[in-house]
Amino acid sequence: METNRKLTVVRLLVLGMLVAGFNAKPASAQLITGKFTLPFTARWSSATLPAGDYSFTLDKSTADGKVSVYRGRRGMAMIPSKAINYSISGRSEMVLENGAVRELRLPDLGLILTYPAHNPRHQAAPEDSQVAHIIPVVAASTGR
Repeated sequence: METNRKLTVVRLLVLGMLVAGFNAKPASAQLITGKFTLPFTARWSSATLPAGDYSFTLDKSTADGKVSVYRGRRGMAMIPSKAINYSISGRSEMVLENGAVRELRLPDLGLILTYPAHNPRHQAAPEDSQVAHIIPVVAASTGR
């Protein structure tokens, strides 16, 4: 009699765990989305982006900091970062040097993504060698 009662309790526990497992939702990854406007053609890693309006997504749960860039609905590039730093101060912005994206700063979301310097085949003129631009970025974090 005692054995039957224990067996019934075990069956109910197993059934409860199965029901809970089937009803569980997968953990939602934190998806970061944003927008920016390039006033000129720029290089971002191996991609060349013409002047215009862009959007991007970044899955914060991935370790490589890969940013997917879109122009309208058209995918333009998937760009992995060289380094990911964590920050909670400053403005959301994109830093460009010599026409190439060097950083994507998203401090409201706690991230600064760094990209390698663009090495053109021909050296820039001395007056152009230190040109830097700051482009505002509007970014938000959403669950998937």
